[in-house]
Amino acid sequence: MTTSRVTSPQRGNAAREWRALVLGAAAFAIALGELPLAAARPQSAAKLLGYADAQTFMLGLINADRKKAGLRAVVLDDAASKAGLEHARDMAGKGFTGHLGSDGSTPEQRYTQSGGSDFVQENAACLFDTIERRLDPKPRFDAGKLAALHAMFMAEVAPNDGHRRNILNPLHNRVGVGLAQPLELAQPCLSQEFVDDYGEYDPLPREAKPGTVLHVAGTITPPLAFGGVGLGKTPLPEPLTRERLNGKTYRIPAPDTLYFPAGFKTPKPVQVEGHHFSIELELGGKAGPGSYAVTIWAKKPGSPELFMISLRTVTVR
Repeated sequence: MTTSRVTSPQRGNAAREWRALVLGAAAFAIALGELPLAAARPQSAAKLLGYADAQTFMLGLINADRKKAGLRAVVLDDAASKAGLEHARDMAGKGFTGHLGSDGSTPEQRYTQSGGSDFVQENAACLFDTIERRLDPKPRFDAGKLAALHAMFMAEVAPNDGHRRNILNPLHNRVGVGLAQPLELAQPCLSQEFVDDYGEYDPLPREAKPGTVLHVAGTITPPLAFGGVGLGKTPLPEPLTRERLNGKTYRIPAPDTLYFPAGFKTPKPVQVEGHHFSIELELGGKAGPGSYAVTIWAKKPGSPELFMISLRTVTVR
């Protein structure tokens, strides 16, 4: 997985140069490994955890590895945990592992629908047999099996180490943990939803009609500075067939258009006062229905690199 970054624009550069940079840098992919079910068999003295304790246990595993790498700890994020629970239950109930839900939803769509407003990147592990199972309504999770799933992520080797790099991404400061388990099979299914929280943003509607004008505004957390606003469109999600449930890769949608402050080459200037920004953007129009990704980009002091700190989706029908 690569972090979504671009180089800061020079005044007067062509917009098409920006688009090429963003399309090349904004995508990431996570290759899914095989779940080591045989290595996660029940043990006679298995330590079983309730849901809240299992979340705390997983958070401890994540932060232990981040500490070893010299990185700050992440804290539990409620919205991301809600989105992660939804996805873990979906995977456990239908026996698959992937970043697209069985309804075709993406991680950012689930995070937005759960009330999230920042940037999220997902790790996922479950089953691969696509057998539908009933969910355990009161699951208790084997700590050893949870540790094995996390260890599987951390054991990845470059270049196929997307999960490991996600865990050790220095930009992440929050995480959601979602867990579920089939009733007939004591195998935990896990979703780790890593979040970059670097601002406060005015709310956006989750659904809108074509032609709706969005007020995109917020305040970037110092010492970061505002970089730009992106708007992109992808097709509306559609339910996946059983054969397509196990997904190998997933890419964050790149913006079709980027908007920058006055003085830069931009289709419309973003109003910026200190760390606050605002712009009015129209949804749909000739582009028609779809899932629209509204992205916020920031940069560190003295650095030309922009990176995404917010990705919210608005459904237009």
